[in-house]
Amino acid sequence: MSRALLGVVAGTLLLSGCVSGGQPEPIGPEGLPVYYEQTLDWTDCGQNECATLTVPKDYSDLTVGDMEIALLRSPASQGDRGTLVVNPGGPGGSGTDYAAAASSIVGPEVAAQFDIVGFDPRGVGRSQPVKCLTDEELDEWLALDGNPSDAAEVEQLRQAAAEFGARCAAESPDTYAYVSSAAVVKDMDILRAALGEEQLDYLGKSYGTALGAMYAEEYPDRVGRFVLDGMLDPALSAQEVAHGQAKGFEDTLRRFVAKCQRDGNCPLRSKDVDGGVAEIQEFLDGLADEPLQAQPDRPLTQSLGLGAILYYLYFPSFGDWDKLEGGLRDAFNGDGSTLLTMYDERLDRTAQGHYRNNSNEVFYAVTCLDRPAESDPAVLAQRAQEWSDDAPTFGSYLAWSDLVCGQWPTPATGEPVKVTAEGANPILIVSTTHDPATPYEWAEQVNDRLASSQLVTWDADGHTAYGQGSDCVDKVVDAYLLDGTVPEEPVQCPEKS
Repeated sequence: MSRALLGVVAGTLLLSGCVSGGQPEPIGPEGLPVYYEQTLDWTDCGQNECATLTVPKDYSDLTVGDMEIALLRSPASQGDRGTLVVNPGGPGGSGTDYAAAASSIVGPEVAAQFDIVGFDPRGVGRSQPVKCLTDEELDEWLALDGNPSDAAEVEQLRQAAAEFGARCAAESPDTYAYVSSAAVVKDMDILRAALGEEQLDYLGKSYGTALGAMYAEEYPDRVGRFVLDGMLDPALSAQEVAHGQAKGFEDTLRRFVAKCQRDGNCPLRSKDVDGGVAEIQEFLDGLADEPLQAQPDRPLTQSLGLGAILYYLYFPSFGDWDKLEGGLRDAFNGDGSTLLTMYDERLDRTAQGHYRNNSNEVFYAVTCLDRPAESDPAVLAQRAQEWSDDAPTFGSYLAWSDLVCGQWPTPATGEPVKVTAEGANPILIVSTTHDPATPYEWAEQVNDRLASSQLVTWDADGHTAYGQGSDCVDKVVDAYLLDGTVPEEPVQCPEKS
């Protein structure tokens, strides 16, 4: 989708370090053994350990050179169950930041028994980051009208999208074309070998589930214990991803409105869900004509307002919906600063206007390589009209999300793939029934397609389920990671558990 990441991560950490070893059966062109036989040089970085993994920039042509992948390890405090590799999502989420928060992303016993290792995928964070725009230019890009209503606005968006891609190529010529998910999957197997593991134990969330599923397809015999939480189906086209998310966020918005109206302090005047959603839509429509005063020289535009609403539908169990109520209350009273500040916090933008990471840029670089996209504005305009029927708030906006990749200077190298992972160990798939960003049906689809998997369902709202407040989910996942216990039947966890 155009301006929303599939994963949200927190925490920052400075890395240092270099490359530790295993003996795999290398797959791919001649010359790969030198990468598989690396030795990781772990050095202290705060309370954790850091290192750097060297991987080929281009697996089809090893003469192109190397890339350096930043790693962080949170050592086990008690046991020696090996290594659990983690990825928070994105594309663009920092796995090193994620691993640094090990005590809050896995159960206490898992953190005690496993070394938790995170990596910044190529182009992300500290792994030779893709950079495209200055902070000021990124502000302008994010505020741009992403839901054009006439030919002039369409052309403005098309030109901005083309310029965005051109700037990525100009500012990061040695990296932007080499950050596909397919390449990251190969990096993950080199990481497994460097960690000295015969099989990879892995926790992937959101986009990280797609990486895990693709790894299982390519290296089924190297799959250890895999937890895929908030399933992004690699079989989906760019159009299917955007449309599915539009409907997912629409469903969650309606559920947010219903809860808001029950709370008694809701800023929405209407007492029915349709009416409440209509008020939010009218507010967003008004921002298109007249942005709301928010910060000096930086008003709340329609794209920024819609982005703030969308981002704060993700995690109701951590207070997102309560914050969204407050942001809307202030905005309806003429003050857009609360919503804009919320948006900035989710994008890790400081009060001084600096973006602490490159997630907003590398998101496009990865997405545009992974799947072919539509480049014809007329086709996207038709989609926008059609998607407004089943997702009237988000459909049109997300229909236009293909336009960036449609103008991308490097053609897509990936295609959707139906993963079956024949021969892999059982994989645990986890999902909420009302996940806005990775709809529940995607988890069902992948579970049905995999040769060996089990589905754990939490009847609740929010993006991802493990560690989000369900004791039922957490016990099942922890037992699987610690003891390899696979439920005999699909697990249904109630909302309050």
